[in-house]
Order: sequence, then structure tokens, then C-alpha cells
Amino acid sequence: MKIGVLDSGIGGLNVLAALIKHRCGDGYVYLSDGKNLPYGSKSGEELKRIALLNARRLVKRGVGAIVFGCNTLSVAALDHVRKKVVPPVFGLVPRPELLSGKGLLLCTPGTALFLPQISGNVCVLTPSSLAVLIDGEYPKTQATENYLRPLLLPYRDAEEVYLGCSHYLFAKEVVKQVFPQAEILDGVEHLAALVSAVLPEEGSKNPSMEMIFTGEDQTERYLAILSSLLK
Repeated sequence: MKIGVLDSGIGGLNVLAALIKHRCGDGYVYLSDGKNLPYGSKSGEELKRIALLNARRLVKRGVGAIVFGCNTLSVAALDHVRKKVVPPVFGLVPRPELLSGKGLLLCTPGTALFLPQISGNVCVLTPSSLAVLIDGEYPKTQATENYLRPLLLPYRDAEEVYLGCSHYLFAKEVVKQVFPQAEILDGVEHLAALVSAVLPEEGSKNPSMEMIFTGEDQTERYLAILSSLLK
């Protein structure tokens, strides 16, 4: 089965890599919607429109399942798109309930807006420019670190940190430096395991790959990042 993966930029490559490692599909179509980067600052209605438009693009490419590689898109538009397209649609929905102690949820403003009420033990930090910074400079990280570190320091006694944006996984080393004793969590492996369990057949060890861009074509850069994630 061919699987479509959707994100606004490079963040969803973390999801794509996990799907490949779990052998979820025989081929993948990755849709990078750079024209609408970032998703995390858009309204619910905008996100529903964008998600449905891009899901239909993926359906036209012959995918048998769709995976949203974006937390914001998942919490805002997953149910809406599931009602409108035939293939099964999976989403990277944040799981702040995993933060059992003194926790910190890092997510976009949009994700924080659309999430249900969060436990009182969990602080929420929404660094609004972080996804765009990461998308623009990775694999370089200096601008990301300069922006993120001062925002994290007031929360440095957190025992657990949940990365509630797929882009933020590319800033994990900065997070670890500020929180050396904390457990760093995200939902990517959980999502890949779910997709693997639900889809009927095991995928290929050497799947086909197609990249689609609504903005500038960055196929070479994306394939290089994906290759590093698969090592």
C-alpha cells in the first residue's frame, strides 16, 4: 500500500522515517505544504480547508492511507477530513496525559488552542516562531538554540517534556541540554505503531518515494534529512 504523509515542512519527515522503520507501506508520497507554513498560527477553518485540499491531492496520487505528520493539523482537522475522504486518515495527536509528574508541553499556539483541557500539573509553552526557524535552518541549529533556550530556562525544573510539534523533534538536543534529567516524549513512534497495526499488510524494506511541494522544491534537502533519520 502507498501511504501519503502531509506536513507544512520538514517536521513530518520524523513521522515518515518512523513509518518506514515500521514497514507500514510499499511506497510513500510526502506532501510538504510550504506555501502554508506554519500551520500552527492558522484558524480552525483554515486548517480544515488546507487539510482537506491536501488530502485530496494525496488521494489523486493513489495513496491507500493518509498520515498527518503535524500535531496542529491533527487536533484541528483530523475528524473533518476523515468524513470527507475514503482512505483511512491517521493523525499525530499530542498526548499530554503521558506527563504524569511536573510536565512541560511544547507545542504551537494552534495546538494549544484546539487541545482539550490539560492537567494542572502541566505547563504549556507555545514558541510561535520555532517551527519556522527549524524549517528554515535545519540541519543548522544555532538560530533555533538562540531562540529556544531562553524560553525553556524558566521551566528547567520540569520532570518530563512533551514535544507536541513534529518540527520540534529537530530541536531535541537543545531541549536535552536544558532538561538533562527530564524524560523527553513525543507521539511519533506511537503513531507509526498504530498505523502498522491497523493497515492490513506489511510494507516493503525498500519502499518507493515521491516528494511533492506546494512551495519551493526541496527534494534533495528532504531526502538528505530523511536519510539521516533512517540511520
